[in-house]
Amino acid sequence: MKFLKLVPVVGLALSGLLAAPGIAAATTSPGHHHHHHGHGHTYVCSGGAVPAGNYRSVVIKGLCYASAGNVSIRGDLSVAPGALFDTITAGDPTSSPIVPATVSVGGNVVVGKGGVLLFGCSPNITCTAPPAITYDSIRGNVTAYGAQGVVLHSASVGGSVSVIGGGGGTAADTCNSQVAGAPLVTNLEPWSEDPILNFTPVYTDVEDTTIGGNLTVVGLDTCWLGTLRNQIQGSARFFHNSFGDPDAMEVNSNFVQGNMACVHNTPAVQFGDGGSGTNLVGGHAVGECGFKVTAPNPAPGPGVTAGVAEHISVPLRKLSKSHGTTTSTTEATLPSVTTSSGDTISASISDFTISGGGLTGTGTYDPTKPPGATGEAVLATTFPDGWSTFTAYLTCACSFGGQSGMITLRAYGTIAPSGWLQGTFLVSSGGGPAPGSLSTLAGGGTFNNHDEPSGTLRIKEYLAIM
Repeated sequence: MKFLKLVPVVGLALSGLLAAPGIAAATTSPGHHHHHHGHGHTYVCSGGAVPAGNYRSVVIKGLCYASAGNVSIRGDLSVAPGALFDTITAGDPTSSPIVPATVSVGGNVVVGKGGVLLFGCSPNITCTAPPAITYDSIRGNVTAYGAQGVVLHSASVGGSVSVIGGGGGTAADTCNSQVAGAPLVTNLEPWSEDPILNFTPVYTDVEDTTIGGNLTVVGLDTCWLGTLRNQIQGSARFFHNSFGDPDAMEVNSNFVQGNMACVHNTPAVQFGDGGSGTNLVGGHAVGECGFKVTAPNPAPGPGVTAGVAEHISVPLRKLSKSHGTTTSTTEATLPSVTTSSGDTISASISDFTISGGGLTGTGTYDPTKPPGATGEAVLATTFPDGWSTFTAYLTCACSFGGQSGMITLRAYGTIAPSGWLQGTFLVSSGGGPAPGSLSTLAGGGTFNNHDEPSGTLRIKEYLAIM
């Protein structure tokens, strides 16, 4: 089952690690911010739009949106019990909405019982036409106690993300969703009151996000959970969660520097019917995501044949290190768009070649295929200060270790005003089911443009066939 969470990413297929240098490490010390209720201090939203601007703290008490400009919160963001904050419904620029507001939180985010947080927009959720990413950020922690749904896309979180309990209960268990013109499905509010979510069962999802601390999901009872292509500096823990969708519990393609533990989840951790990549773990991995656990990738489902058995997680120490370069040539671009906050959003598709001592191969743009399904698609946002942040989706006819096949990579990077470019990448899916097709390729790496000619990057790869 693919909900809103996987609106076709215009065929885009590459995943990675994305925060600007230092963001993921910029954790704030825990502490309570005192809310002064004077002008320009705590902003309380009881419904409608949170206007662009600078706030000391923000409290969401109704159905609220951040649809245009920059919403900058120095302190904490609180979503009250039963309230909803949507930063993915686009309204900027107003003539032809392409993205919502860019939201940055200097403190912590707390989501109360029955509340909903949708944070960060990308083509994996609603920012699809044209494809764009908002790169929202939180310096502190995200803590949800009994929340109905927490959805993070292409965001950076300096602290930890904790989802404790909640989820949506019996209505979510059956994967019910509200349909326009149909009788009201009760117990789906406030989720079903957001027009974008009307046809979508309740779910929780973290994708393409950097987390400076730990990711913990415990006692969640909902339709679907995804945890895909995240870079987690601490540990990842999934305990006692249960889901209505047999395709739920997709915990794949994550880079976890600490430990990973998955215990008593129903269904158990799996690759999902869309298939994806293996988790890379620096410490120990236990339970359903232990190093010895394999599962078919993709998982069998309606119209989907079970794929090759693949390790759910692999230890970083098993990956082999190699060096290479990648060179790209732009073949197509979309017209750039400037938002009300002065951000410039651009998209391009290139041919590319990877060469060197490890991964080798090419990606060739095919204009007859959906944009992003071939070659290298790059989505970039350039901010008024001259910095750019980008995500690249690569589809590669690649070879490694004597095997060859079609793989996908996702890369996350930044470009300084000086032109210095750097970032990280992940293998987001291996090759096909035939033996020798790189179906079990796992890994990732880093890249920069140090001393390289324009269009060429040097890469450091950590890869293995598992």
